[in-house]
Amino acid sequence: MLISEAFINYREVEIIARGLSPKTLESYVYAEKLVTEYFSDTDIKNIATLDVAKFYQYLCSFQRPDTARGNIICLRSVLKRCVRKGWHNLDVEDIKVPKREKRIINYLTESEVDRFMSVVGEKCRGYSNFNRLRNIAIVSLLYDSGIRISELCSLNRNSIKDRQFIVIGKSKNPRVCFITEKTEQRIKDYLDLRDDNDRALFIANQTGKRITSDNVRKVFQNACSRSDFINIHPHTIRHSFATRLLDKEVDIRYIAELMGHESLDTTKMYTHFSNPKLKKIYENALS
Repeated sequence: MLISEAFINYREVEIIARGLSPKTLESYVYAEKLVTEYFSDTDIKNIATLDVAKFYQYLCSFQRPDTARGNIICLRSVLKRCVRKGWHNLDVEDIKVPKREKRIINYLTESEVDRFMSVVGEKCRGYSNFNRLRNIAIVSLLYDSGIRISELCSLNRNSIKDRQFIVIGKSKNPRVCFITEKTEQRIKDYLDLRDDNDRALFIANQTGKRITSDNVRKVFQNACSRSDFINIHPHTIRHSFATRLLDKEVDIRYIAELMGHESLDTTKMYTHFSNPKLKKIYENALS
């Protein structure tokens, strides 16, 4: 079986048939491109354990270690399926997944989020009142709920009831999210300006259609370009949501559930940057 055939088979059975996210599908399509470029589209049996290690070193020559790690995970998963189906006799357990690179989490404090919200909502040329109120509502909703940008774009006008709503996350599992009364009012202020019948909660001013992830990113880019904020993205607000809850000593299991993390390990990365108990011990010791 050719490498390309093995990847196609994996995508059809393990990703498409199981209804996994489009981003997961994209990851495997991209990984296939890299693998076939490096090995050529040869028989999958020709890939040995040492070859995978060399492939990782090759990827690291032009990718961040975490990105290269993701591509190795894709290749390893495909090889694992090939072994199960009898298309390869490789010992997949010998292929070690590189350790995740420790990342520096970029987040904003509560006061910084308020200031950023003032920037996205300030009057400036080319920004109508509609744009301003929509952008304020977007940032406020992201900060209250910690949802991903794709989850925000999928919301409809009738999604939020009694200040709570349900989103379908990466793992296709539904989860309940919440907003405050203040955010509820900001959304209402924005919707009061709408005179269209589109069911989307947020629409793009240019098209009048459902807002896209690129539209939201553009809001953040524009805000940074006219302020002293640097590299603030929608995901920065998600990080800020998690950090705020940790600062308030919310149990990490509840934070993981609110954020839609399948593994607690994903949520634990925030504890490296927010440890209120350790801070109290330090302050008590020096007071």
